[in-house]
Amino acid sequence: MVNIFAIYKLVLRVLMKLAGVRPQTVEIEPGTVMNFWVPNQTSNKNTVVFIHGFAADGIITWQFQVLALARKYKVYVPDLLFFGGSITDRPERTPEFQAECVAKGLRKLGVGEVHLGGF
Repeated sequence: MVNIFAIYKLVLRVLMKLAGVRPQTVEIEPGTVMNFWVPNQTSNKNTVVFIHGFAADGIITWQFQVLALARKYKVYVPDLLFFGGSITDRPERTPEFQAECVAKGLRKLGVGEVHLGGF
């Protein structure tokens, strides 16, 4: 049987590549890695970061916003821990720990001032 969701994720990866973003894994600390969708190229554009909720991974949640905004902004979309390949072996499961990991990941990616969106 064909898994429509798996096919859609493949199509979405191609669309994101065409929009100018790609997945990148960032080691936050030993035992904790996060997947980020990041711009393919560096630029002087303003930076937008989209934080997803606890229903789906980042690129599924924000696909239409990324497609609409990636030409005018540097768009970053982290996958929160336990979504989209982001994992940790730490026992913390709090929103504060998630936020701390996103902030550390953005710093490691060299991201400074951002415009933040989420729900």
